[in-house]
Amino acid sequence: MKQLEELENKSYTAWINELKNRYRAIQVKAAVAVNSALLEFYWNLGHDISLMYQGKKRKARFFENLSYDLRAGINNSLGLSPTNIKYALRFYDLFSCCQQVVNGGKINAKTNFNSITGDLIRVPWGHHVLIINKCKGDKIKALFYVHKIVENNWSRNDLQIAIAEKLYEKSGKAITNFASALPSPNGYLAKELIKNEYSFALMETVDDNNEREIEKALVRNITRTLTELGGGFAYVGHQVRVTVGGEDFWPDLIFYHLKNRRYLCIELKAGGFRPEHIGQLGFYMTAIDRQIKNRWDAPTVGLLLCRNGNRTVIEYALNITDKPMGVAQYKLVQTPPEELSEINQAIVKLGAVVDETFDQAIKKINRE
Repeated sequence: MKQLEELENKSYTAWINELKNRYRAIQVKAAVAVNSALLEFYWNLGHDISLMYQGKKRKARFFENLSYDLRAGINNSLGLSPTNIKYALRFYDLFSCCQQVVNGGKINAKTNFNSITGDLIRVPWGHHVLIINKCKGDKIKALFYVHKIVENNWSRNDLQIAIAEKLYEKSGKAITNFASALPSPNGYLAKELIKNEYSFALMETVDDNNEREIEKALVRNITRTLTELGGGFAYVGHQVRVTVGGEDFWPDLIFYHLKNRRYLCIELKAGGFRPEHIGQLGFYMTAIDRQIKNRWDAPTVGLLLCRNGNRTVIEYALNITDKPMGVAQYKLVQTPPEELSEINQAIVKLGAVVDETFDQAIKKINRE
């Protein structure tokens, strides 16, 4: 009898968990549908204003008057404020004439919202507002952050940090030999994995001149390290032993990029760049390719992290190797645990607000 009761309890618990998962799925679908509809409205609003006043000067207090007229008789019309209407126009202007490929299709001045698919409509309006403010009309930069938001599921706070850290300016700007060492388009794809400067946030103080201590700190703060490396990386190991000719060798850090299906070998130096570092990193990359890499994996890429380096010397050194690698600078930033705690609390509060908003919407539907 007791076993039967335990079985029933387990079945009930499983059923409850399944219902919770279904409810969360509905929340996500509802949020996506609401966001898509909102973006479509703002897109068309921006299009109408742009078309109406093409080449003409808008009347004084145009946005204030339009907001007043639109909000008349509409409840909960915060989205029709003069500020949001201005952003709707800037949203349309920013992306309407963009010639960047978005999921296989191009956006141009004649494109309507229904023909735009992909990442653009998967980004919340609040994120778009931040992008509009920070990208200052730079369409390529704006699309870069749009793609990163979708790829990494960034919160608005994550986006703000990425922009403040100049992720766009750093990404794909490292000194590499990928163009010659990797066939196209692999060279471009690999180059996008590496930035020209990394800022690793640690929760403790470390000796800047002790490479092993720095490596261990990066591993202890692996979540932050992965965040700084960028989306798609998985941690493989630190000081992983490889045996060559009966001798043991220890690459500093090894990661794997799930999308590019290739290993990333990182060699970290506490000082400045030296040409002999290239040979050491290349040796480790060869060992990984021969002993760890699977046949379906792309060639391993290497990243040499130094405090500083002479660009010309780096370019000369990279020119003598056929191993795909890049050289970048790094810095260590101590971030107290309390700051991380505040961020987590903010995320929890945001989740509570979303749940409450969704519950209110369900109640309204039930009343109707």
